[in-house]
Amino acid sequence: MKTTYKHTCCILAAALWLLSACTASRPEFDITSRLIPVDAHWNQTPEPQMEAIVSKYKTSVDSVMRIVIGTSSQYMEPKRPGSLLTNLSADIIKSEAPSVFGQPVDLAITNIGGIRNPLMQGEITLGEIYSIFPFDNTLCLIKLKGSDLRDLFDIIASRGGEAVSHEVRMTIADDKAANLTIDGAPLDDNRIYSIATIDYVANGGDHMTPCLKATERKNSAAFLRDVVINYIEKATQAKRAISALDEARITPAKPQ
Repeated sequence: MKTTYKHTCCILAAALWLLSACTASRPEFDITSRLIPVDAHWNQTPEPQMEAIVSKYKTSVDSVMRIVIGTSSQYMEPKRPGSLLTNLSADIIKSEAPSVFGQPVDLAITNIGGIRNPLMQGEITLGEIYSIFPFDNTLCLIKLKGSDLRDLFDIIASRGGEAVSHEVRMTIADDKAANLTIDGAPLDDNRIYSIATIDYVANGGDHMTPCLKATERKNSAAFLRDVVINYIEKATQAKRAISALDEARITPAKPQ
């Protein structure tokens, strides 16, 4: 293609403009900063505009969160290597997963870090369940070969324990899982186990990376907190208070 004089001038002008843009000095700004202490001062001096925005929704939200959905017969808190609340959480996942996925599961595991508050004895409100399970975690079903499940329990042992369902028994010895049984039988390295959990754990969260070796995975749209709420409401309809099995599922090895 023949290049005209006018075309050449346009190219040169564009090149000079780009060169000047790259070499031109940039404007400078004076930036200052200061720390603003967050203390009791702000309790006495609320921001009116923010208060107006919050109050607009607070009444309707509070009216929902104060709804009583059941009763707990015990005070429960999340603790390692296990506790009433961790036992209850894993057992709820285990009991509700078959209806979510349409098939039985062998055990349930979830992370203690996802259980954020204790469950008080007495009336249970919606707000309390939201405070205990604040994350939008959904139920998952994964299938793991026994050898990979053993690796998973070794990681759980190194972390000092996680929430496991009633079927699991193990001791922690030298940061490894020892005396490991599933439903009373020694773990079979060659068997495929069906495990109910949450998406965070299935994705390898809290270092539980053996879950990424799942031979099969099924996701659901069921939020963990909704599953817990459904479990409590069914117990209430049956005129039954919520309680947890008081049993040690993960225990430190006794010193020799």
